[in-house]
Amino acid sequence: MRRSHWKKHERRPAAGGREAFVEGVIQHHGTFAFLLSETEGGGDVFLRGRGLDLAMDGDRVQARVRPEKSGRLAGEIVRVVKRARTSMVGVLRGVKTSWLLFPEKGSAPPAEISGFAPGISPAEGVFAVLEVKRWPEAGRPASGVVTEILGDPSDVSARIDSILRARGISEAFPREVTEQAAAYGVRLQPDAWQGREVLFDLPVCTIDGADAKDFDDAVSLEPLPGGGLRLGVHIADVAHYVKPGTALDREAYARATSVYLPDRVVPMLPPSLSDNLCSLVPRQERLTMSAFIDLDQSGKVVKRRLAETVIRSWRRFTYEEVQTLLDGGKVPDVPKRVGEAVKRMGALTDVLYRRRVQRGALDFNLPEYKVNADPHGRPLGVSLRPRLKSHRLIEEFMLLANEAVATELYNARRPFLHRRHDAPDPLKLKALASALGELGLSAGHIQGGNVQKGLQDVLRQAAGHPLEHLINSLMVRSMRQAVYSPVSQGHFGIAARFYSHFTSPIRRYPDLLTHRAVKSLLSGAKAGQGLPLDKAGEHCSERERAASDAEHKAVDVMRAELLKDLQGSVADGTVTSVIESGAFVMIGDTGAEGLLRVNGLKPGEKLRVMLASVDTATGKIDLALESRAGGQAPRAGADRWKVSPQRGKRNDGPPKARGRGRGRGRGRR
Repeated sequence: MRRSHWKKHERRPAAGGREAFVEGVIQHHGTFAFLLSETEGGGDVFLRGRGLDLAMDGDRVQARVRPEKSGRLAGEIVRVVKRARTSMVGVLRGVKTSWLLFPEKGSAPPAEISGFAPGISPAEGVFAVLEVKRWPEAGRPASGVVTEILGDPSDVSARIDSILRARGISEAFPREVTEQAAAYGVRLQPDAWQGREVLFDLPVCTIDGADAKDFDDAVSLEPLPGGGLRLGVHIADVAHYVKPGTALDREAYARATSVYLPDRVVPMLPPSLSDNLCSLVPRQERLTMSAFIDLDQSGKVVKRRLAETVIRSWRRFTYEEVQTLLDGGKVPDVPKRVGEAVKRMGALTDVLYRRRVQRGALDFNLPEYKVNADPHGRPLGVSLRPRLKSHRLIEEFMLLANEAVATELYNARRPFLHRRHDAPDPLKLKALASALGELGLSAGHIQGGNVQKGLQDVLRQAAGHPLEHLINSLMVRSMRQAVYSPVSQGHFGIAARFYSHFTSPIRRYPDLLTHRAVKSLLSGAKAGQGLPLDKAGEHCSERERAASDAEHKAVDVMRAELLKDLQGSVADGTVTSVIESGAFVMIGDTGAEGLLRVNGLKPGEKLRVMLASVDTATGKIDLALESRAGGQAPRAGADRWKVSPQRGKRNDGPPKARGRGRGRGRGRR
């Protein structure tokens, strides 16, 4: 998870500089780590020292902490309280007469190999999985048995496998789980929707990527007397199939989220559900949970209603088709009522967006890159996804539905998992203001009383700026990461008092819990039964962080594979962040970043850099400085640093995954 709570019985470090012992989950970065705080207003703790060798990413640790002169909390790990997993992944190497496993985090000490599972033959330099029998102690490394050989680092697929295993992400479903999912059959029968609201006459449609294979959300928009509108957001009723306490439920909880990689998807639910009965395909009856939201002409919510429903989608749209309709163009085979609804949706989107920004919501503008892979998982190139109004349309509707459901549950005093996003750490805002000032922006006011309005002003200054994407990236990095929690003071980025995740139960377990809370409310059942929400929130947050880390790491590995043949070539670069050992530099327009070990650089500075080395196993790129502020012609091959915008159709993910909400408008807000 991104934030773990400070133990109530632990003392926070005092302002006077006294040491204190605190406990929490760590985010390990090899030579340093962060102990992540969930306390509102509390900052993460920077960890370093020998204690890092005792712990792994995701472990719960106890650390000795004190404030530094800068105000930042720093400390050292004293002991590991709880291990996040029972295995580790790394590269197997023979050293003298023994074998060692060098973990994925390059600076961590190697683990000793005490044996190999039956049928496992050691091989030099391969990725392997180690079942840990002895965890690292002071002066003693970890030790264990090798249980699986994943393959050679030269194999891209093996590298992705190692990324998944290292984060405890399993691809295969247990047989009991797949059989339970398959037992629901392949077609919905009429008796399944008895007692539900039947919405077959409502012009419902889905809007997804061109290569989408499954669709978990649909929308409708009806005019109301007096000029108002009724927005319907209809979400696949996953809770109808995934019952609490079943093998299917236990596996979904353990995974907590789907994972989307350039070459594959690791789904939360077996495909027999996510690709069929829980996919809102056109002209097929599907069970749904619906949020009906009545809005006046100004976009203000005047009424909310939740219901168990059954729909039959009238039309499956791609983002590009909806954009064509919004632009006044023609799209074939669009029922008249659906076409009229889509045009109303476009107008409503503008109203909702303006209203959300007026209340303080932040709308960051970041490029979205996609690494395209062939059917064998080999990277083909990098493309830049377009940002269309049709993406914003879906985003606004999903945000409104999530907020509406959270508001109804809160008002009914029903326990549920909030999607919590706390205000930024004041120290990070101070550092951000300084960095933005060096780029020529007026940013001192972001530390004032109205942080959201201050950040919005910076975003307005950044619009059209040559470094717009860098400015937005610096701002995003200064934000706290959202988590799942049974207690919340609101969502800072969206500027919503109440917010939950409701719209993607196929791929997020917290959404499934929200659906169950809604069903409990509608049926009048007693509240508070089921999973302890505090532990569920911690678990789902941790699994979300692991999935996000795996996704980013896989993209790094794929990019490195594409760039390995360009070693020695030169390209333009932009400094994105500065660290003690140098700076990270964005290479060309590929979205890839490399480490340049040169001091004295500033964010936003333009450089000519040479690709010095590429580690395809880890995805790390090292750069060398050719010149500052341009000046040298590129060497042969530099034209291959370019990426192309996607044209014609927009892919939302790898085959079997596209359309599951990982495109614009369906991110992890």
